[in-house]
Parts: sequence; C-alpha cells; structure tokens
Amino acid sequence: MNATGTVLVLSLLGASPASSADPLCANRAPCRVVETLEAGKDAQGRPLQVKQLDLGWADVETASQSVGRRFGPGGRKAQGSRSEGQCEAAEWWLMRPSQPAQLLLSVCNDGYGIGGLGEDSVTVVDNYFTHTQSGGSRERWSHARTLQLSPLRLTSESRRSSDALASEGGESGDFWDHQTLRGEVIVAAPTCEPGESSLGERTLPYLPQVKVEPAYLQGGWKQAGLGECGFSSGHFLLGNQDDPKDASLKALLVAPDTLLVEVRDDKWTGPSAKWLNDDHVELWLAPQAPQELTGCGKPTDAQKPSQWGIRIADGRVFPAFGSPKQTLQVERAELPGKRGYVLKLKLPPFKGISVVYSDSDSGKKQELMLATSPVKFGRPETLNPVRVVPPEEATCAVKNGQLSVVQGPPLKSEPDVAVLRLP
Repeated sequence: MNATGTVLVLSLLGASPASSADPLCANRAPCRVVETLEAGKDAQGRPLQVKQLDLGWADVETASQSVGRRFGPGGRKAQGSRSEGQCEAAEWWLMRPSQPAQLLLSVCNDGYGIGGLGEDSVTVVDNYFTHTQSGGSRERWSHARTLQLSPLRLTSESRRSSDALASEGGESGDFWDHQTLRGEVIVAAPTCEPGESSLGERTLPYLPQVKVEPAYLQGGWKQAGLGECGFSSGHFLLGNQDDPKDASLKALLVAPDTLLVEVRDDKWTGPSAKWLNDDHVELWLAPQAPQELTGCGKPTDAQKPSQWGIRIADGRVFPAFGSPKQTLQVERAELPGKRGYVLKLKLPPFKGISVVYSDSDSGKKQELMLATSPVKFGRPETLNPVRVVPPEEATCAVKNGQLSVVQGPPLKSEPDVAVLRLP
C-alpha cells in the first residue's frame, strides 16, 4: 500500500470555511472541501477518492444529534474560534464512479476532554482509510480504526491510554486485527500497596473464539489442521526454538467450552511412569479475565488458576496445580503424515486461559516449552484473555486441508450515515 495523503484536521485555530461549489456542500453553508485524496482503486479497478469537508463551528448539544450522520443545513457558523459549548464540524466522504458518495465519518471536535488538545487525524492509503481520535490532558487517550474502502470492511481497531505522570509502564489499551483475528491487551504497571510486588506492565495476546463449520466441529477437525485460524504460540517458557521444525503449538476456541489444540513435533516421547517427562500439553484456566487483575501481590484463593496436563501419546489427563476437581473431556486425532496431533478439549467455565506444549525429545526431562501467553506458574494475570469473534465479522472454514479465515459480508450503510461511528 502506497501512501497517497495524510490529513491532520481540527487544529482549533478557527479557520473559517469558505463556500464551496462542490455538490457535497450544496445548501450547507458554511462548507468547503479542504482536500481531495486519491485512495487507490476498487476491486474492479475504478479510482477511489476521499474528500474532507470543513463545516465550521457548531453548538455541541445540537451537533451531537448529527455526529455519525451528514450535518444538515444551518446551525453552524464560519467565523471565530471555539468557545464554551462549541465544536468544529468535519466530514469525510468516499467518492466512487457510478455510485452515490458515501459518508465515512463525521465528527465535531470540542477539544475532547480537559485541556482542549484533542484532534482527529486521518490517513488515506491505497484502498484504506484510518481515523485516529485523541484527547485528554494528563491522562491521554487515543482510538484508531482502519477501514478498507472496497469492499467496505473494518480491518483493525486500537485503543490506548496513558498517564503523563507515570514513571514507567503507564500505557494501557488493546488492539485487534479483524482480518487475521489477532490482537492483544496491554495492562499498565499498577501502583501496588506498600510491601506488594508487581508483575509490571503486561502484554497479553487474545486467544480468539471463532465459529467454525458444523461438519468441522463434529469430525472434520480430525483430518484438517487449524491453519491460519489457529493461534500460534509465541512465548518460550523453557529453551528456544533453534529448529522451527522441532515443535509447534496452535490453539483455537470454537465454542465457549470447546478448545482445539494442534501440536506438531519431529519426535514423540511417552507414555512413561512420569507424565511430566513425556510430550504433553498443559492447560491453564482462571475464573477471572487476566486484564481485570492488577498483578499486585499474590492471587487470592478465588483468583488462582487451575492446571491440567494432557499427555500426547494417549490423551490421558492429569490434574496439576490447584488440584482441580473438574474433569476434561479429551478427544485425540493424529494428523495426516504422522507429524502432529489435534486435541479436542471440553472445558469447564473460565475467563482466562493459556495453552503450553512441553517437548521432551529425551523422555527424561522437559526441554522446550511453548506457550500462547507469557504465563507464569500459578499467576492468572499472565494468561490469555478471550476475544469472541462475531460471525458477522469472520468465521473459519476448511480450505486446502486447513482452517482459513472467512471474512464477513461488507459493511452496509445509507449514503448519509457514517460507516465509522464514534464510540
């Protein structure tokens, strides 16, 4: 994607919009086209453009009824600078050949919080439109969203907040990519009570929960791997992966109580008298979402996670940390080529989760441990939060023997209703 333009708008300097002869401004004074940006081409190779309109100053209370829609005529003024109860109105429109102009975004900047330093930043690159809104003073915040223009789809979203007076680890927020079904939560380092230790700032990857085809859930999982839908382990709790062919781990929630785990390895060990030294999966479940926990001091009894071991060789389950009384239902299938296994696990209720693969080529000790989160033994604050993916956003289906992401239908909106709505 090649950048075609960047617009930083609503400078709060009070520049007055002159009248414009553009049809988008007809009977809407004050109104002017600030800039027209080339936005690449649509799926049929036709040119796309994005137009930014400056609509002057509006009363905040009145404008609140128009934000997210096309601003109507009247109720705005061209001159002066923002005073109490006023905001600066702007719109962005998508222009497509042989189609009506589509409103992408409408805003009215009232300074966005104490200090009045808020702004709206828009970037347009080939077939993509990104809007970032920021505000606040000591506690700064931002919300960014990227929209694919043809077909219209929300592709990513992020939120950030930070404390300007925090000495370290003061940022928190989250990010989600709707195309790859990947994202994370950032938890700022907390201020703990005297004598309590802190885990510091934490970056916790989301484990996605995605709807799959009924046939896959019923038995297709035994023949097809998790593919691009499976969340790959990105954390080494023990050792390092010098040989990428040595071992790998993927996990995917396909229902609130159903987890699929795919393990691949170049050498399998077990069963033996000590399951900890066999190739096995470790499952951690916690009753609270990890991002809701401070990480100060030790977890309470009500917060502590439970751990199970599932041996790859025979699918046998071993209760571990926390001595969980709940049982796991495990189904096991060998993938074609004898290079991997898929486990289908039926889970008890949980809010935090992490999956670990323990690889033991020697059969005498744990030599490599891959995990879906930076899990620390017995610490629920280090597990994966769950991201439930609505079916209208994306699902997963088998393609070429592997699960693939299937994007939901394009977004639909009336021409005068903004595709991107402010939170």
